[in-house]
Amino acid sequence: MSGTFLRPPAGVPGCVLRPLQAADLPAVLRLQARAYPPHYHERAEVFASRLAVSAGGCWLGERGGEAAGYVIAHPWAEPSPPPLHAPLGGLSGMATGVFLHDMALCPQARGSGLAQGLFRKVRGWAVQQGAGEIMLVALADARAFWQRLGFVADATALPAGYGDGACCMRLTLSAQ
Repeated sequence: MSGTFLRPPAGVPGCVLRPLQAADLPAVLRLQARAYPPHYHERAEVFASRLAVSAGGCWLGERGGEAAGYVIAHPWAEPSPPPLHAPLGGLSGMATGVFLHDMALCPQARGSGLAQGLFRKVRGWAVQQGAGEIMLVALADARAFWQRLGFVADATALPAGYGDGACCMRLTLSAQ
């Protein structure tokens, strides 16, 4: 894959990207509630468990001091995605990849470049960690977005709860 797959403007106008902290979880829950139907809403402890194993893969985008978007990613060693709504109990082996658990934006931030900025942070961290790939589950309405970033859908079976039309997608990383 070409290193030029993503050419957004330098920075994200009006946004500050910073590492996500445990104190940000209430804002993450509010953004999640605005972005997804209730059956996708996860508890704070689910997000906290991912943050605990992967501070470098979790980022918050702020506009005017308010949370506008977040991304949660963590090391992952399994061939299939983790189940929804379940805290991570630790990693079962040597992680060879990264699982991008969630990314959500407030409606006002959509189209601003914030999603691409958050993804660049995760991708850079994954490469720095020596990950071979980033895996995610794309909900039906997000598949095209992830494809534009270079992800390819595969036939990996998904745990229950991801919904109709969801699919596993992977992005192979090359060392830089």
